[in-house]
Amino acid sequence: MKKTLLAPLFAIVVLIFGGCATTYRVEVSALADTELSAANRSYNFAAAQGQSAGDLQLIEAQRHVRTALAQQGFRATERTASTLHIFLDYGIGDPVTRTHTFSTPIYAELGGGYSTRTRQTTDATGKTTSTTETVRIPGRYERVGTDVTTNSVTTYRKHLRLSARLNEEGVAPHRGREVWTATAISDDQRADLRVTLPLLAEAIAPYLGTDSGQAVVVEFEDKAGRFVPVR
Repeated sequence: MKKTLLAPLFAIVVLIFGGCATTYRVEVSALADTELSAANRSYNFAAAQGQSAGDLQLIEAQRHVRTALAQQGFRATERTASTLHIFLDYGIGDPVTRTHTFSTPIYAELGGGYSTRTRQTTDATGKTTSTTETVRIPGRYERVGTDVTTNSVTTYRKHLRLSARLNEEGVAPHRGREVWTATAISDDQRADLRVTLPLLAEAIAPYLGTDSGQAVVVEFEDKAGRFVPVR
């Protein structure tokens, strides 16, 4: 598995507490020569430098990507019949720990208290009765301190990048003209790339063979182990 640190394309995981679903944000950026992309829809997977075609993790990544490509009308064919070589680059970065500090003001009531007073009343016969009662005197609320809470979160950056190059006669696959490229990046607290690969592939699917114009954020909710797009 290749570990790669990419330029920061701010994709963060947002944890929603209180039993709610976890929301994952994936940032996708795609570039394409739209004319070439429209004319070339058949492909084969090519192994990049340092990759082995029999690598099990590469095969698993290709399986997820193959589904995403089919959604956009791309057809997997034999190398000799395909018009595109598609290369995959995927990986997980080193853990990054961020510490967040939250300050909450503390208020308390100052002053005030209770006072006792006696009231006398006289009835029609001239009899006087004394009544004692306790009266509360309100105080004032003032800030008396600050409660400081520190929380540390460790995240792992995962990425999936596809590069489609023309299958040109006499030209090595990795030297063919690039037709389109797409990258998906996500940060979350799981150190397992295999869990996130399906999410990255699903997020990148609508942008394969297109030009996104800019980085696009795609959100998903994890509901009982299933990634559901946030509409």
